[in-house]
Amino acid sequence: MRTVLIGSDFVYNGNGDLVPIEINTNVGWDNENSRVESNDVAFNLAPLLEFIADRGFTKIEYIGAIHQFYQKLSQSLDIECNMHYVGEALTIPDIEDSDTILIIRSAYDTTAIIDDSYCANKVNFLNLIRSSEFGSEFAYMDESNNLVTHITNMLDNGSHPNFILKAVTPHYDKNVYPKLFKATTEEELNTILGKVDKDYFLMPYYYNSGKLENNHIQVVRSLNLLFPPNLESIQIAQYHKICNDEIDNDTTYDSVAFEYIGDRSRYLTTINAPWSPKLEDDDLVEMADGSFKTALDLEIGDEVKTIEIPNPFDVDNTNEKANYRISYSEFIEGVTYSTNKIINKVRINRKAFITTITFTDGTTWTDIGDSNYLSEREGEVRFLGTLQLKAGDFILLIDTSNDGFVKKEVASIAKNSEYLTGWILTVERTHLFLTKSNVDSTSSYVSIEHNFPGGYCSCDAYYNYTCNQCNGTCGKNEYCGVYNYSSYGYTGNGYCFTC
Repeated sequence: MRTVLIGSDFVYNGNGDLVPIEINTNVGWDNENSRVESNDVAFNLAPLLEFIADRGFTKIEYIGAIHQFYQKLSQSLDIECNMHYVGEALTIPDIEDSDTILIIRSAYDTTAIIDDSYCANKVNFLNLIRSSEFGSEFAYMDESNNLVTHITNMLDNGSHPNFILKAVTPHYDKNVYPKLFKATTEEELNTILGKVDKDYFLMPYYYNSGKLENNHIQVVRSLNLLFPPNLESIQIAQYHKICNDEIDNDTTYDSVAFEYIGDRSRYLTTINAPWSPKLEDDDLVEMADGSFKTALDLEIGDEVKTIEIPNPFDVDNTNEKANYRISYSEFIEGVTYSTNKIINKVRINRKAFITTITFTDGTTWTDIGDSNYLSEREGEVRFLGTLQLKAGDFILLIDTSNDGFVKKEVASIAKNSEYLTGWILTVERTHLFLTKSNVDSTSSYVSIEHNFPGGYCSCDAYYNYTCNQCNGTCGKNEYCGVYNYSSYGYTGNGYCFTC
C-alpha cells in the first residue's frame, strides 16, 4: 500500500483558532531548540501501529528524510523496516507495491497530484480550502496576470504586522521573503497589493498574544499519514515550532511601502539562525588589560584579550571546528597573547542548550551548548563544540593569575534546554576571545572560545552557495559556508565569512 506523509502548518488567529497556511511533503523535523515539545511528546505512533497490525503488513518501506520518525517506528515494530533516504532529490526510488508492504513516502514526488498541485503551489492549496470555515483571505496573480483578491479585512495586530507576502512555490530567496507589512487603511492595503505578482501572493499575518511561548510566536506542525482509497488520515506527530527570537512591540515600518523593518526571525519560523546567544548578560570576558567586563557592559570598540594559536599547517582558522593538528606541547611553545576589538554586538533571545561539563578533578564548567572550546582530542589541538565533547577529551584553559595554560579532562557532559537572553559578538581581527560564565566567576580560569565568523547570511545551502545579502564589516571578500545540521540529517543555511 502506497501512502504519503504530509506536513501541515497552522497558525493561531486572533480568536485562538488554528488556521492552516500550507502543506508539504519533503517535510522536516525541527531540532529541540526550535520546538516546544520533546520527541516523546510530539510523536504518537499508537494509531499507526494499530493500523499496521490490523492490515497485517509484514514490511515497512520509508522514503524520506525524517530520521526521528523512522527510528521510532522501526524500534516499535518486529517486522522488517527499511529507510530510503531522500532529501532534496526530485526523484524517488521505485518500490514495488504489495498488500503486505506499507510504503510511507514523505519525499517530494513530481508525479503525485497532491505534491505537484498543492504542496508545490501554496495558492492552489489556499484556493482549495477557501470556502471552508478554516479558509483564509488572500490575493494572487492569475495566469492572465490579473490580480485576484479575496481580502476584505485588515486584522488589528497592534504594533505587529498584519499582512505577509509569501512565495507561491517552495524555492525562493529566504534573505528577502517572506515580507511583512502593516496596513490600516484601504490606500495602504492597495499599495501593498501592488507587490503581488506571479511569484508572490499576499495573505493575512495571523497573531495572537495569548498563544505566545515565552514571548515567541508559535506555528503548529502536524504530520499525518494519508492512505487509500479515500485519503483517510492518521496523525503521527504534532508540535509547536517557535520563532528564533522574541517579539518586540517597538516595531518600525517603511513610511511609503508599509513594509516591516527589523529582524524577521521574530515573526517567521523559516528564518533559521544557526546560533544561540554567545554570552549571557553576566558572563565575563577578559579585557586587554587583564580586567573583566560582563557581556552586558561590553561596548563596541572595547579591546579584549585573545591569543594567537600556532598554525604551521595553515589551517583555516575562521572555521569554528578548526583542527590545528599540533600537539599540546607545540601549542604551548608557539602560542602568544594579543588583543582584539569588539565591532558589533546583537541581543537575542531564543531556546538553547545549557551544557555542564564535569572534569575528572571534580570541578565543573557551564556554558551555552553550541560554544566551541579550544580542546585536545587524540593528541591534536582543535576546537570542539560543547555538544560534541565526550569523556576523555581535554579542555584547554588559561589561568589568568599567571597566564599559564592547563588541561582539564572531561569526565561527563550534561545538557538541558531553556530560553536564554544574551549577546552575539562580532570581533575585528580574529575569532577568539577569553571568557567564563558567572557560575565560574570566582575561578581564575578562562576558556578559549571560538566566535562564529562574520555575519549570518541565510543563504540557501540546498540550492546555491552564494550570499545574496551579506554586508562585510572589514572589507574582505565574502562567501557562504554551509552550516551542517548533520545530527538532524540535513544541512541548513550558511554564514557569510566576512572577517
